[in-house]
Amino acid sequence: MAKAGRNGSKHPNWGGRRPGAGRKPKGAEAMVSHLRRPRIKPGQRVRIRWELRPGLESAEARRALAAALEDGRESPGFHVLSAALRGGAIHLEAEARSINRLARGLQGLGIRFARGLNRAAGRSGK
Repeated sequence: MAKAGRNGSKHPNWGGRRPGAGRKPKGAEAMVSHLRRPRIKPGQRVRIRWELRPGLESAEARRALAAALEDGRESPGFHVLSAALRGGAIHLEAEARSINRLARGLQGLGIRFARGLNRAAGRSGK
């Protein structure tokens, strides 16, 4: 059985209220939009922008992006129409039959790209 801490809580390290603790505000002060993404129609073109960490835009990044696109450009219900690496960001134009297929297709493409880039740069992590 857990030992009771201060203020009668079951957690011995609970030290009471702290500034900045708890849920973050929604609305004007929110760090991320909590709005629902707009619905897409099947075959609708969508523009996507992925930012790269500084220093990763290089010839290796272009080759890793090309290899990732070669492998993951076509999956059922998802298709990348164009891709470019400009100014520290990847700009994609894709179409999908649903928002879920778009999310899954981009997730797989992002993983392929990150692994290829890490392999080329001899690094690991995000």
